[in-house]
Amino acid sequence: MACVRRGLHLGLICAALITLASGLATPVRAQDATRQDADVSSVTRTSGSVKYVFPFSHKPVNYNRDHLYYPATDVGGCYARVLAPTAGEILQVRVKDKWIKEVDGPGTRGGLTITLIGDDSVRYFFAHLGRVKVHAGQRVQAGDWIGVMGSSGNARITRCHTHFGISRICPRAEALLLQGEVWPWKYLDAWRKGTQLSPRAEKNKLIREQPNLCDVTSLSYRAEMALRTGG
Repeated sequence: MACVRRGLHLGLICAALITLASGLATPVRAQDATRQDADVSSVTRTSGSVKYVFPFSHKPVNYNRDHLYYPATDVGGCYARVLAPTAGEILQVRVKDKWIKEVDGPGTRGGLTITLIGDDSVRYFFAHLGRVKVHAGQRVQAGDWIGVMGSSGNARITRCHTHFGISRICPRAEALLLQGEVWPWKYLDAWRKGTQLSPRAEKNKLIREQPNLCDVTSLSYRAEMALRTGG
């Protein structure tokens, strides 16, 4: 795993990453691994029980095939409706924009956010929203209207867009991996065409390759915040 991340102190962060990657840190507990990888099926297309839809509507949108620092995509199309890409449960929402430009904390850069845990055991993250229409614990179906694209967080000084991330489900809250682990654009392309392509198998492959990544990114985040706050 590359140590370069925007705004991180490389000496401290890389030391944390090397410690975890070399197995010196506590291994992932069995129950944590189960939470991360509830379904290790290698099937990449759904069997019919899980449905996918293109998660933006009512406005034309566009998105890039790349992203700085980690796999994700920024979707442009101000005020587009944000939809649930698949059925699942809303794990977390942030309905107050707490980002402060002078601090630029990584946990607040997304502004108004929604985290959806899909029935496919994949985590979907939407950030920089202008409006959140769901609440934590709410059950949603594919295509349900969950938010509106906006310019909260550090999008206030960039442009109106929605940051979309796909990742494993971590057993504890962490900010870095949440932002994106799987490149989303090929799934967005497929869903836009109506093709039922699932990111589940790709997510499961990444878990097998790096089972401790939830702990690594959590430690990295804590180290960065300690540097920022002097703690």
